[in-house]
Amino acid sequence: MGLNPYDEPRGRLHALANVTRRQFFGLMGGLGGLVALVFLGAKGLQFLFPGATGESPPMFKVDADPSAITVGNPLQITDKRVSIVRDQKGLYAVYLICTHLGCTPNYTTSVRAGTSVGDAQAAAHGDPNKGWACPCHGSRYFIDSTNFFGPAPRPMDWVDIAFAPDGKLVVDRSKLVVQRQAGQNLTPEWRLDPTSKKSNGKTFGV
Repeated sequence: MGLNPYDEPRGRLHALANVTRRQFFGLMGGLGGLVALVFLGAKGLQFLFPGATGESPPMFKVDADPSAITVGNPLQITDKRVSIVRDQKGLYAVYLICTHLGCTPNYTTSVRAGTSVGDAQAAAHGDPNKGWACPCHGSRYFIDSTNFFGPAPRPMDWVDIAFAPDGKLVVDRSKLVVQRQAGQNLTPEWRLDPTSKKSNGKTFGV
């Protein structure tokens, strides 16, 4: 009767070493697959949210002189995801977070390009040519932040702005003054008066 080589002590050690080696390479392969999945997942999120940025702290002081924010020339503070707009009624601050998937829309002076939106409809929301276009999935917003094209389900929000004692503007992104839902497309009334340096208090949806 022949002897089983694995019955010998050296044979058993050899078999154990083979099993341990297989387990080691199996573990390394599993870890490699996990790292690849994490990497691909991060890239996928970057594709979905290329404009997303960190936001801390929520309150900040604006460096620019408030008098430099004129009608038709909004101040874009892209790293804070805020645009301060001035119209005939006063100042307001749009929170630049696309209501579709949270990307950061870009300011444009040809917001209706490639759409069928007419002059009258656009003019009802302020400057008919200015607004924001989302780089992720194509949503468009008028200058009063009303959505009119693309997958965005509702307008972008407005956040609180106020004058500091030194005359500079302070933005508080943690405090919404306007939050409209789908279909609420009238231009909000909330404004900060540059002369009295007070808001009219006409919040909406908050």
